[in-house]
Amino acid sequence: MSNTEAELKLRIADSACLSSLLSSPLLGQLATQPPYKQLLETTYFDTADQQLLKSRLSYRLRLADGEWTATVKADGTSDGGLHQRTEYNIPVDNPLPATEPFIDTAIGERLVQAVAGMPLEPIFSTRFERHIIELSTPDGSNIELALDDGNIIAGDKVQRILELELELKSGRPQSLIWLGAALAEDFPLLPEQESKLYRATVLAGMANELGRDIPLASPLKKSSGLLPAQRCFSQIMIYSIHEIIRTQQTYLDAPDDMEALHALRIELRKLNALLQLAKPLLPFEEHLDMEEKLTAWDSRFSSVRDLDSLSAAWHDATGYMNQVIPGYAGRPALTALLTAKRQAEKASFYNTVAAGKLTALLLGIWSYLAEWADQNPDNAQPVFKDFIFENLNLWLIHFLHMGNDLDLSDLDTVHNLRVTGRRLRYTLTVLDPVLPDSTRLLTKRLEKLQDILGKIQDIGLIPLLLKDLIKASASRISHRDAGLITGWQLARSFQARSSYGKVWPKIIKEAAKQKKLKSRKEGVPYKRNPELN
Repeated sequence: MSNTEAELKLRIADSACLSSLLSSPLLGQLATQPPYKQLLETTYFDTADQQLLKSRLSYRLRLADGEWTATVKADGTSDGGLHQRTEYNIPVDNPLPATEPFIDTAIGERLVQAVAGMPLEPIFSTRFERHIIELSTPDGSNIELALDDGNIIAGDKVQRILELELELKSGRPQSLIWLGAALAEDFPLLPEQESKLYRATVLAGMANELGRDIPLASPLKKSSGLLPAQRCFSQIMIYSIHEIIRTQQTYLDAPDDMEALHALRIELRKLNALLQLAKPLLPFEEHLDMEEKLTAWDSRFSSVRDLDSLSAAWHDATGYMNQVIPGYAGRPALTALLTAKRQAEKASFYNTVAAGKLTALLLGIWSYLAEWADQNPDNAQPVFKDFIFENLNLWLIHFLHMGNDLDLSDLDTVHNLRVTGRRLRYTLTVLDPVLPDSTRLLTKRLEKLQDILGKIQDIGLIPLLLKDLIKASASRISHRDAGLITGWQLARSFQARSSYGKVWPKIIKEAAKQKKLKSRKEGVPYKRNPELN
């Protein structure tokens, strides 16, 4: 028997919630029969030179309830924790690996060619207790919830397994996302990008990307411009959510990497920018709810990112002062204060993300977008290319007015222009496949502008951060250091103001080239123009 398996994997971040999760009211309402459990013992096999893994195949033998099952899985994707792959299960009489049971299946020939007559050897195993609940969702989909608690075993190495698998038995894949979002509202869950197979290869020291699912490419192509706007926005925003989940895991794996945190924030901002552009197509209340939640998360990033920026500036300033100020040596007092504050903020933010606090929002938006894409017939939707060209044109006009009227001494307007330019840049970046080639240089100019405006804006931010840092310090040196970094940032701000005068005319020049970004010649404008502020 063969089928395409679709399951959402969610890592459980805190084992203390296991009993309350299994007995949650939501699962009680959806359950179609009493929960039960199994002990699953599984051994994975491959040739001595890993020909199965290299061929994107896996072979396992599993013992459950006294019966053996041989399974071959092929290819697959795991974007956003939604794993989809072809799976073949054959009941067998013993735990001896063989290709013969699969000869008459669609995977048989490929399996035999990969094995090429070589013996299949055990490479690692798993042993876990599985709690199973059969569920029926409000839309009539049938889902098997499996809570796995046990271990991956590779030689003398052991790694804990603690995860939920929501497997679609019948119905629509978006039901998995809906259920995952609902559970993540109450329990500490994180989308699990990696299969047990890949985690086992890493544990066994044989990874080298063997067994790892290849992420799907962006769904946008040149031809996408002719498709219905609602469908395209749904696809690209769901893809954006997958990118956020991927960068979230990168950050969790390396929380001290400043760039990993920055990359996560950028991906969230890209999603918010797309949401803003799609605003005329979305119901008002739903759009407002999603936008407010994403903006709140962006604010959470700010406290950590601002301290990182101050720390980097202080590092530059002390390096310079060591060269030009006689006797400026030793450990500046501000360094210790800044390090302690930064570590505390980073730890707090990391714990929030590691506890799965972002999961419900991401899966909730994903679930909504999957449903939203089907709400209107394609012929009732504007063409994607026409819609984005018209509304990007409106954004660009608004942005140019803001920049032409900018007062560099008014830090609030500097901030607003920076936010506006950033959202425009992120949107141009994501939509690049369907935009004119001429927008790419404009995107680069916008990136330069963002950096300049950030340096100007920092002069207003730095005193606020320093006030909190030194208010409890009795050290005169810390106050001296605060004055030094303020002066350093003031000098950078003046330099940036000069740079702004050089970059802004170039942006105007590039904007003038965007002749294809025109409003429609016929018809009326869409009811709610997207806003950047």
